[in-house]
Amino acid sequence: MERVINLFLKGLLIIKTIYIYPKLAMGFRGFATGLDREGFFLKKRSTRLKKSIENSLKENHLSSCNVEVTHGFESPEELLENDGILVLISPYLKSLLGHIDFSKSGYYLLSEAEYNSENISNIIKYIKTL
Repeated sequence: MERVINLFLKGLLIIKTIYIYPKLAMGFRGFATGLDREGFFLKKRSTRLKKSIENSLKENHLSSCNVEVTHGFESPEELLENDGILVLISPYLKSLLGHIDFSKSGYYLLSEAEYNSENISNIIKYIKTL
């Protein structure tokens, strides 16, 4: 534990941030667009996806990655410029984010099965390549 603390203090341990982009804030008041909630008593899809990815990262010993859910006020480009290495984009925002080339490194357009946390093995494989 002391070794990890010392590496962190020296700046040798770099924490990578993976962002989940479930909705996009649009308009003057920042109205959120995107399908993230399924019901009143159910957790948001993005929250379930975050927990699934965090658990898989722990199992694969990739603890240097931090997973965060955005609120859609920043663009995916801004997230990558700041400190992000990957932006996981909701499949329901593809038409709204048509200006982004999803084939570029750093963007991952989720399928509906991945977004619903049913099958995240491809996401974990992609994270391992980063």
